[in-house]
This record gives sequence, structure tokens and C-alpha cells, in this order.
Amino acid sequence: MGNLEITSIDRSRDLSFLRSIREVTGYVLVALNQFDYLPLENLRIIRGTKMYEDRYALAIFLNYRRDGNFGLRQLGLKNLTGMCLR
Repeated sequence: MGNLEITSIDRSRDLSFLRSIREVTGYVLVALNQFDYLPLENLRIIRGTKMYEDRYALAIFLNYRRDGNFGLRQLGLKNLTGMCLR
């Protein structure tokens, strides 16, 4: 319950634990990361009871590798069915 902030993670980290998340009551922030795939396959809903910067239920920005190549290439949000905004 609450917000999900995924920030400043390098590409070698094991993010498989994110597959267990089904619901976020607040916002989801994905920023300043170097990995190429975000494994949130089971996330179904972002409720948005609290918004990032009072505007966004889902914020994704500045996800690239330090060598200048692409970082985040694919969002694993295949089961996301909706966002309920306040």
C-alpha cells in the first residue's frame, strides 16, 4: 500500500520481486534507472490516491544508462487495466 518509487537502480540488479506487486494505492515513479526491463507484469491498478508532484499517478522519466545508450526499453505493464484518479 502506498506509493511505489523505483529510482537510481543499475542494470545488474535483480528486480524479479516487482512481479509480486498487484496494486499501488498512490503513485508509481520510475526515474533515473539503468535497467532495460521493468517487471511489473502483475500490476493491475494504480489508484492514484496520492499523485507524484500532485499531478501524476504514473511518472516515468530519465531512464538511460551512463554510457549514453538506452536504458529502459520495455515496461512490463501488460496487466495494468486502469488508474483511478482522485
